[in-house]
Amino acid sequence: MKTQYTKLIMMLSLLVGVWACDNYEQPPVVDTPPSITLRPITSGLVEGQDFRMEVVLSDGVEGSTISTLESLSYDFIRGGAVVLSGSEVLTGDNATVTISVPGGFEPGDYTLDLTVRDTNGNATSTVRSFTVASLRPAFDITGTWQMEPVAGSLAVGPGPGNGEWFSISQADVTTRACYYDDTYTFGADGTFTIEMGDQTWLETWQGVGSDQCGTPVAPFDGSGTYQYSYAGNSLTVSGEGAFIGLAKVHNAGEISNGVPAQDEITYTIVDPVQDGNTRRMTLRIEAGSGVWWDFKLISGEIGGVDEVSIVGDWKMEPVAGSFGVGPTEGSTEWFANSAADVTTRACFFDDVYTFGADGSFSYEMGTQTWLEAWQGVASDACGAPVAPHDGKGTYSYTFDGTSLTLIGEGAHVALPKAVNAGELPNVEVPDSVTYKVISLTESGGVKKMTLHIETGSGVWWTFKLISE
Repeated sequence: MKTQYTKLIMMLSLLVGVWACDNYEQPPVVDTPPSITLRPITSGLVEGQDFRMEVVLSDGVEGSTISTLESLSYDFIRGGAVVLSGSEVLTGDNATVTISVPGGFEPGDYTLDLTVRDTNGNATSTVRSFTVASLRPAFDITGTWQMEPVAGSLAVGPGPGNGEWFSISQADVTTRACYYDDTYTFGADGTFTIEMGDQTWLETWQGVGSDQCGTPVAPFDGSGTYQYSYAGNSLTVSGEGAFIGLAKVHNAGEISNGVPAQDEITYTIVDPVQDGNTRRMTLRIEAGSGVWWDFKLISGEIGGVDEVSIVGDWKMEPVAGSFGVGPTEGSTEWFANSAADVTTRACFFDDVYTFGADGSFSYEMGTQTWLEAWQGVASDACGAPVAPHDGKGTYSYTFDGTSLTLIGEGAHVALPKAVNAGELPNVEVPDSVTYKVISLTESGGVKKMTLHIETGSGVWWTFKLISE
């Protein structure tokens, strides 16, 4: 009897255990939408470049096997319009997808809209914006160009921008008029043409007895078929006889020195600028080793400098290189002011030079201007103006479009020491000073003027002024 009772108790205990197991509370199921981690290549994108973006996906909590990834869909949007759509099939808990767009996108601002779905029907979306930049250079060179008919537009020296060996004078610009009317045209389709007319400037290596105007000589006569390419600040012309500036100059050297002609020449574009409808740029090239040529070109209305009025108030242009000196016209090999000098010499850069419509000239320095040791100060510094260069005299001027003469003791522009006979105090203070007007332009109501003066023999100063 006791044994049967014991068995009954054991059976009831087993039933209770089974019942307890059947009613044990399971942990809740966690079903989370998929998460997205973007690893985009969206910075520095340029037109024509393949677009790539890695999309790292995961679903649910760590270790969860409740659902798996199913699909990815995407839209590339520009200006509110979808320009490209696509989708990818996904499987597993993680995936890395690379979206490649052969040929890349056109320049502009874009939005990438991504949506990821899992096998339980959950979806997660994210948006990423990016910009595709243009490969087209910021400075447009398409159109027709000529060598700028000013002194220094053609120069060569032992370093970049150095015209120590040769820099063309204003007189030479007139002598070589047959050269300065040659045109170079860059087509929007990549074509390049040269037009010389009946005459251009020839040198003895081209078979003439002396350097002179003459009939263009093949293959440098503009009769070929040429192309050009332009990216960044690099300009390349190609085709037999293609060149800009001087036919003899190319990257390997100079033809006049026995170096063979090249079918391709690359120039560096320096200081491109646009003033209204007029564009300017300097093309720089190293012809072999240590021979640096500069060619200054202009596109648009050239005209004479006398077409812009000199009347008005002027100051030194507050930029690096606004005044400098060198051994040849236009050269600043020996000295050129820096941007820091503009601040240090603020008392000089605020001096005002006024040309009246009646031929009167005056200058106003205020209480301070820049003084040098020859004016009686211990060191170069700002100080009270020193007579006769203190603006208290009576002055006048004459201007014929290319030559500017200031009349009156102490009359000057920029540095009072720079006079025609030499530099003060090595010479007497003159009653007049004459400058060469190299350029006088106006754009947007602002006029700019560049003056050259040879102080004695072989000492050339350049002064750049801007109107108020």
